[in-house]
Amino acid sequence: MFQRVSKGLGQLEAYVDAEEGVAFQMDNNLVWDSRDGQYTWAIQGLFEKMESGKFWVTHLPSGKVMLRNWAGMYLAARNVGEDPKSFPIQPVQYSEDASLKFDVFYKDNRVAFRAYNGLFMTRVHRAFHSLEAVKLVADDSCYFRPLIGDLLLPKFKILRVITGDLSHVKYHRRVLDKQVCVNWAEVAKQHTFKMTWETTVFDKVRWNSLWGLGLETSFQFTIEEAMPRLEYTKNNDQTVLVKRYIYQRLTEEVLVPPHSEVIAKLVVNRNPTVTVSFTAVIQKVKSNGDVVMLHKGGVWKGLVYHGVQLEITKRKLSEHRASEECLLM
Repeated sequence: MFQRVSKGLGQLEAYVDAEEGVAFQMDNNLVWDSRDGQYTWAIQGLFEKMESGKFWVTHLPSGKVMLRNWAGMYLAARNVGEDPKSFPIQPVQYSEDASLKFDVFYKDNRVAFRAYNGLFMTRVHRAFHSLEAVKLVADDSCYFRPLIGDLLLPKFKILRVITGDLSHVKYHRRVLDKQVCVNWAEVAKQHTFKMTWETTVFDKVRWNSLWGLGLETSFQFTIEEAMPRLEYTKNNDQTVLVKRYIYQRLTEEVLVPPHSEVIAKLVVNRNPTVTVSFTAVIQKVKSNGDVVMLHKGGVWKGLVYHGVQLEITKRKLSEHRASEECLLM
């Protein structure tokens, strides 16, 4: 399947300025590690995320980023050794040098970094897996999945959702089902109408910014009589399609007069394309137990409805109609 490549932070946005930092997973599932600066090839790929695999992202006004490791050193593409085409990624002291700054591209939930030499950072194997800025075109080995940097994870919980003004929303009456009960007898009879509205819809949630650090959470809220759900995904998706199952079953018992028919209609006032802004109030419990409150906005779009009911009407039968005991349509 074709995967679109775009320039920008992608899901890396969720980790910018996050005190939990960010870790990066290679295409072979190894995780970047920067334990010390003794090696010529400074970044190693390890099977397990370590404290030394935590980095911080600085987003520059130019759109480029700088990556700082646990020891306060910045990653840079350095031309070292005898090979003029060798640009290993090494931790260095902060400077304004262009080698410390990277352009960012993203594809789904992974990001790629292009160094000042115009080449992409890629996983290489030289006795162990490491990083070099040596590829003109990014392939899978150049894309890295951001993960939360800390070993102990925080917890997020959406506590409530505040929706914007709905006074502008217009609803349209729709008949979902219809049943008719006919009584040709000389005496009245009881009849029970049972009708069901059952459907599946897909709502769209778009967050204004990424915040959940790849930790899934969701919350069901109410708009009119609809009960949609906000979701934040493990891939830090900015736009999320949320499947919603609607089930409404209504029952009403009626007395059908002699020589009469009763018509029951299941009706609803609905609008399938309502767009409304929202603010989610989120509780974040840090790994040390401290609690902070977040307010994150976004836009929700989907089906909203109210007034689901059975409308009952009665009318006399014409004598020329054939006798029917109970007709369902």
